Amino acid sequence: MPSAREIALEVLPHFRESVLAGRVLSYGVYAKAIGRDVATESIVIGHAMHAIGGMCAFAAIPVAPLHFVQRADGEWRGIFESDASERTEVLPHYDLLQLAARIHTYNEDEFRKIEKGLREVLPKHLKPDQLSPHDIWHVAIYSKLNDGSTPFKRSLGRYKQIVEAARKAKVP
Repeated sequence: MPSAREIALEVLPHFRESVLAGRVLSYGVYAKAIGRDVATESIVIGHAMHAIGGMCAFAAIPVAPLHFVQRADGEWRGIFESDASERTEVLPHYDLLQLAARIHTYNEDEFRKIEKGLREVLPKHLKPDQLSPHDIWHVAIYSKLNDGSTPFKRSLGRYKQIVEAARKAKVP
């Protein structure tokens, strides 16, 4: 069975097209787009989207799946709740992450970075058994950058800038 990262790479072109068009779609739509059973495999798409989101956080790109993917029933997705690190380090910032994802205008270059990160960068630096969506988020949360920060903290700064710029643009 393909990993969540591999499924993320498979679904990414469909997701990119939807995000660039501004469409919010369900997990099931993406399952169908890659030939999977909507009724039984939407959860697989959820894991793939979590991997895409982790790569977004690593690359300081707003976490697109937070806004552009939803459950068909409209219920809460439980994102970041099942993993202790994500629950303590990411979930408190959910509103900021979601807002930045909603107001950001995505571009092709950002999706190329996400794809390259999933396809080349992470596999080069992590073992195959360390490429789960949670592992990708852990890399974003805990990897140290040259300035002593982490990719996730750097991303939070970028998300705050996006939100602040949008607020300033609305003020007459």
